[in-house]
Amino acid sequence: MSIKASGIIASPGIRIGKAYVYKTSEIIIPKYTIRDEDVDAEIERYKQSLEKTKTEIKTIQEQIANNISRDMADIFTSHLMVLEDPIITEKVINHIRIFKKNAEWIINDITLDLIRHLDSIEDDYFRERIIDISDINKRLINNLQKRSVESLKDLHEEVIVVSKDLSPSDTATMDKNRVLAFVTDRGGRTSHTAIMARALEIPAIVGTQNITSLVRNGDTLIVDAVRGIIIINPTEEELNEYQHYINDLRKLDKELETITWLPSITADNIEIRILGNIEIPEEMSIIKNHGAQGIGLFRSEFLFLDRVLPDEERQYEEYKKVVEYFNPLPVTIRTLDVGGDKIYSYNKDCKERNPFLGCRAIRFSLEHEDLFRTQIRAILRASAHGNVKMMIPMISTVEELIRSRHIIRECMDELKYKGIAFNENIPLGIMIEVPSAVLCADKLAKYADFFSVGTNDLVQYTLAVDRISERIAYLYNPLDLSVLRFLKQIVETSASLQIPLSICGEIAGEPKYTMLLLGLGFREFSMSTAYLYQVKRIIRTVNITECEELVAKLMQMEKTSEIEEMLIQVMRAKFPWLNIT
Repeated sequence: MSIKASGIIASPGIRIGKAYVYKTSEIIIPKYTIRDEDVDAEIERYKQSLEKTKTEIKTIQEQIANNISRDMADIFTSHLMVLEDPIITEKVINHIRIFKKNAEWIINDITLDLIRHLDSIEDDYFRERIIDISDINKRLINNLQKRSVESLKDLHEEVIVVSKDLSPSDTATMDKNRVLAFVTDRGGRTSHTAIMARALEIPAIVGTQNITSLVRNGDTLIVDAVRGIIIINPTEEELNEYQHYINDLRKLDKELETITWLPSITADNIEIRILGNIEIPEEMSIIKNHGAQGIGLFRSEFLFLDRVLPDEERQYEEYKKVVEYFNPLPVTIRTLDVGGDKIYSYNKDCKERNPFLGCRAIRFSLEHEDLFRTQIRAILRASAHGNVKMMIPMISTVEELIRSRHIIRECMDELKYKGIAFNENIPLGIMIEVPSAVLCADKLAKYADFFSVGTNDLVQYTLAVDRISERIAYLYNPLDLSVLRFLKQIVETSASLQIPLSICGEIAGEPKYTMLLLGLGFREFSMSTAYLYQVKRIIRTVNITECEELVAKLMQMEKTSEIEEMLIQVMRAKFPWLNIT
């Protein structure tokens, strides 16, 4: 009898293959005190290990730049920044001198402190940086002990890799022609490893919690990274079912690929714009190759993960890279959308009991104007190189937007005074993701050039449900009638005031909701590439009238379960090729 496990879909796809349990060697931490006369020698041993580790990381960067992409190689820049951080280096050396402990002991203790800090942050994006820190720690300690690090580059057959976790360097150096898929106990969608899996188009499921305790070398696995399911030693019936399913998907993919460059127009000739969401610049080529008409949401948080905040020049170069790549297509750059508890330089004073309702996003930026102004200047400078839009997250009051516009205007005056080029007419938009923004959209529209609906937070704040809480996950549903009414209201307000509107939350990229969103009145979608082809095919198949009729029926219902049941029934009947759960 087969065993099933589930996890988070990091990179979509379905594969059947033999399991290879990748057990990275546990790092050994010898602990001993050293004599006064040996301190300098111990410090020198640490410095040699540090230099060797830097060299290894740079070699991996070069391999990725040559074999995958130069942009993807930039993932390891954060590794190098940690290794080259003079504060950390000085701390290690001082601790060796003061405590007379060996280098492995000192490095591991400092690493564990940093990991504990990251693990305390209530945000998956930042918790996932733990694996990057662990990767660096492991390399340093192995180099201190002159031990070689295992890798996945020497596989001899096609396998599905199963591991507790995979470091970015594990993923970067694996033989992508031999790795069918990978599954891990830990990790999330925004980890560097997950991002690289998507870039390599290797199906991946992460965060299973216990997959390594269930799988043995040689077991047959089905990795269903569409539903987020792993089947261990499947029955003949399950194998046959999935083999047929894979064959159907291959045919569907080939068919869908043919619409990549076809216009996104409904059957009754209504144009629908499809744009992409990106976490980091490395994803831009994937988005463009899927036929996206630009970037509707460029998250800038990746720049703020390190101990040292990015200066204006670094931000400018990263934004410029994406803007030039897509020019003349639009790129919408969202300003920082995190709280102070998630930024190393500010976390000492920013501990909050409820960060989701605290000083985050635009609130944090307005409280730290120096940080905000630096980012604004970088975005404005990038606007000289293409079609840039600027977007402010989590606007909840008119005062926040007015103050933001005032600061942006001052930054423009500063650049103009210095003779630095920028687009003086850069559009400024806001994220609609809290109920107050929906209810006061008519007032906000006086100061905004466009709206973009962030459904992830809108659902969370409308239903008062923490979207990452497992205990109340059942409450988090975008098909709740209150959410649908808010979506309808923002569409009607935008239409009446003739302000451009898009939707960039997760539901924009899920085929299940495409007819619903069209019926509500959305005409611009921004999404990841996972289901872009499927969404586009649905758009090209339906007409707006039938979508509006569907919405009218759904809006008459009361229970979320009934709304969902009817929506799924309609979508399955109309699109039998669509896998809806």
